[in-house]
Amino acid sequence: MIKLLLVLVTAATASFASAQSFETQIEDSLRPFVAADAFAEVPACGVLDIKTIRPIALDEAADMIKPCVEGVAKLYAAKAAAEPGMLSAPQSGKPGQSGLLIKTDLTAGSKGHRDLVASLSRREGRILGHMTRVMTKNETAPAASASVLQKAIDGCLLLTVVRDIRSGEDFVKVYGKCLTRDESLKIKELRAAEGLVVTLKTAASGSEVEAYNGFVTVNAGKGPVQVMVVAYASNVFLPL
Repeated sequence: MIKLLLVLVTAATASFASAQSFETQIEDSLRPFVAADAFAEVPACGVLDIKTIRPIALDEAADMIKPCVEGVAKLYAAKAAAEPGMLSAPQSGKPGQSGLLIKTDLTAGSKGHRDLVASLSRREGRILGHMTRVMTKNETAPAASASVLQKAIDGCLLLTVVRDIRSGEDFVKVYGKCLTRDESLKIKELRAAEGLVVTLKTAASGSEVEAYNGFVTVNAGKGPVQVMVVAYASNVFLPL
């Protein structure tokens, strides 16, 4: 009787161990297909979930997340960079939407890409308050939308000499008054951001502010140059 019990216990133990082993094998086989939070693996990404009283400007947000994006790139042995850009092209007369672009050399559907997309999804598609898009290898951003400010630039009579425009700072120095002196634009502040980007604050209404976002083309020493305009309502704080 005792021998029979020992046989049954041994068989049950072996069966349980076999079941556990099978479950472990299943978990191991499925793990590569389960999307993880890529940002949770990188200490520098803690900044993504901070809460602030004031809204964070787009160019500031891009600078703040650079260490995080660089850490994620190392995690997946990939290339990645964050920058302000256009998330969607204009449609049916509506202006395109600006936001954060995370440009990578990841292949669509790869583990790294799926993890990044899942990470954004868990944050409702936003980083530091801005809609964000992950771009895969060879993917291009939506076609640049023209800002309604182009009309003010084209009608500016202040310039008699063509000058080189290599940065947002150059644009502000040369063309800034063309915009700030136009009272209909209600521009309260205009400043240079990183690269060929400028930010502005305006007392215009919400729909008008959106229409300011986009690109303006200016005449420069070596030909036409596109400068990206990122507009904010007057109640948004822009960092120094």
